[in-house]
Amino acid sequence: MAGFAPSAAWAQLGAPDAGTDPVAVDAPAPEAAAPAEPAAEAASAPEASASKGNDLAVEEIIVTAQKRAQAAMETPLSLTALDSSALADRQVAALEDLATVSPGIRSGSQNGVNRLFIRGIGLSSFASGADPSSAFYADGVYVGRPGFQLTSFFDVDRLEVVRGPQGTLYGRNATGGAVNLITRSPTEEVSGYLDTTLGNYDLHQTQGALSGKLNSSGTLLGRVAFNTLNRGGYGEDIAQHHAVNDANSKSFRGTLEYKASENVNFKLIGEHHEENDNNYFTVSSGAYPGYTLAGTQGSSNPANGSIPAGIEVSNGQDAATALPGDTNIRRASAVTGLATIQLDDNLSLSSITGWRDTDRHNASNSDNTSAGLGNTYYNESAEQFSQELQLGYNDDRWDAVLGLYYYHEKLSNYVLVPFVQFGPDFEYIQSGTMKIDAYAAFGQATYSVRPDLRVTVGARYNSEKKDTEGYFRPPSNDPASNIPIDDGKTWKAFTPKFGVEYDIAEDTLTYASVTRGFKSGTFNVGQANPAIDPEKIWAYEVGFKSRLFDRRVELTGAAFYYDYTDLQVNKIIGLQTLTTNAAAAKNMGVELATTARLTRELTFDANITYLKTEFKDFCSVSPLTPNDPADAACVNEDGGGRDLSGNQLPGAPEWAGGAGLEYAFAVSAGGFVKARVDSVFTSRVHFSEFNDNALSQASFGKVNASVRYESEDEKWSIAVWGKNITDEQTYGNKTLGVGLWGYPIYSAIDPPATYGVTFGLRL
Repeated sequence: MAGFAPSAAWAQLGAPDAGTDPVAVDAPAPEAAAPAEPAAEAASAPEASASKGNDLAVEEIIVTAQKRAQAAMETPLSLTALDSSALADRQVAALEDLATVSPGIRSGSQNGVNRLFIRGIGLSSFASGADPSSAFYADGVYVGRPGFQLTSFFDVDRLEVVRGPQGTLYGRNATGGAVNLITRSPTEEVSGYLDTTLGNYDLHQTQGALSGKLNSSGTLLGRVAFNTLNRGGYGEDIAQHHAVNDANSKSFRGTLEYKASENVNFKLIGEHHEENDNNYFTVSSGAYPGYTLAGTQGSSNPANGSIPAGIEVSNGQDAATALPGDTNIRRASAVTGLATIQLDDNLSLSSITGWRDTDRHNASNSDNTSAGLGNTYYNESAEQFSQELQLGYNDDRWDAVLGLYYYHEKLSNYVLVPFVQFGPDFEYIQSGTMKIDAYAAFGQATYSVRPDLRVTVGARYNSEKKDTEGYFRPPSNDPASNIPIDDGKTWKAFTPKFGVEYDIAEDTLTYASVTRGFKSGTFNVGQANPAIDPEKIWAYEVGFKSRLFDRRVELTGAAFYYDYTDLQVNKIIGLQTLTTNAAAAKNMGVELATTARLTRELTFDANITYLKTEFKDFCSVSPLTPNDPADAACVNEDGGGRDLSGNQLPGAPEWAGGAGLEYAFAVSAGGFVKARVDSVFTSRVHFSEFNDNALSQASFGKVNASVRYESEDEKWSIAVWGKNITDEQTYGNKTLGVGLWGYPIYSAIDPPATYGVTFGLRL
């Protein structure tokens, strides 16, 4: 985890400098961090609350969620914005931590594939070629592979989570929402930090950065940052005698910024990330009730090559597998180029160029025993390139942006599953490649009818072409059984947006919007899976944002209704896990969030979300009862099966909420202390469209806490922290295996109670 940090309360309690940055003292101004933000827009950004003359006001955050600088509380979108101070204070070190601080968000993983859900909509498939339903951006660049969305999560300036379809400005695969991660920019003054964390499970993490100007004129700036993480396992593979869910990773980032003039700015960012460990390990939740794992039923005295009986360790952090170790190996490199040119007082041109190369190898135990009947080996590599151009315009009445977007990716996938029950070389294989070419043109304009009334109109035209080739081998030892795959398709969509916002008082904004969202169709690479149709949505939302009691309290709320067609979901058919389309689904909900400065020292924040999600028209055959005549009663355009109309969508809890309390005070002997506690509650989450409790996570609550001291001169700090301090055992995902292995349930288990101490040094 990263080091902790003070907020603006530091200055208000007698600290030396209100502008001191929480994780590194060299944080840039908010506008400098935005990847594609025109200079004029940044200059015209709203002033922070403190400038209003009220030192107890909730600190303002400037965001670029609409491709221009705005105060978060003046942006007519449902969003959560966290600067580096808030990220550190709330112990948000990865997307899975966002559930504590943001309404309606949860993140889990399967084999290290990030499965982010926003308002119950997210990635249900972990097959290669599956696209996320919530788009993830690092410094303005779309990250295509869900398995590599977390590699940039260090030396972060701020994080913005936009809830709801973003079909106009973001467009690509943003039916659930969008996440923008913005890293720190270089600074003119020499500055830097070093944070070292020690904790249980042999945790040792070090993060740091050094920044400053590289020439005497200050036109060339540079910054280097790094993050190393080493951790022992949360559990042990007792059959193979190695750690389970340990960590060994390292990340590096270098940033160059060239200020050619007041109106021309260039930035170049290079990153590299490596992992080699047993992280993202799949543990066993036993067999589906009523069944027995096949791997425990072999001979105790095998002869003539028969399969020996394996052992099973279920429902905990430990495992028993036939995997020898180093089950997670991944590499990622990225280069980002950002350019902003202020053409005149009103007009600006921005360019975002991104290249990313990724490679991952994961081994997973899918039969839940040490017999090794169902080891699965995932191998995925991808190279992507994207280019976006934005032309921005703003004056007293208009805020507008026009853009062009191009994205290219080549994805390779190889999945191997040896079926040792049938003898040597009896294998299930997926092998294939997919090329993606996506084009888009978009525009959005907001017009001020009068100072308190604004209307927004936007639209995006999308065209995505995907070509795939390769072969699929059903369980066999005969290459002649390979099924060749050679297919391609182009999907197009027009996604408009209409919005209106009205200031009913000086500090109270109300808004309403109608938005069309589009998630491209795709192929399950290397799988005999028919083309998957695009996912489309009409979203209707009303909301408000209000600052009360002289801006000491912020209160936001939203109500929404989503109408989905062709929602992309998983389906198990025989020995295959396929991706298909649910005919129709709906999602409605209400969100409320607040932050309140109760006293000069005490701050309270809370959020709550209610979701009502259901399939409106969906038939699917249960893998447990594939021949049950009752399952043939439902027939629609997707085929026959069990009628799942009315079932809750996977990954969508009915209730979720969080609350935090922070106490910050100056010490009479010098220095500053901040204590914080955060809690989160989530009702039952189903991981299957059948709403089976055996494939779900029951309702739970978790608590995090921290205490931090910073010296009076801000040169050093120490923090004691704990996460999940009540040691709740929860799962981010559960997946049902095939009947051949006894219907195993393999799971992604969340971390147990962790605690430690972080030491920080500042230049």
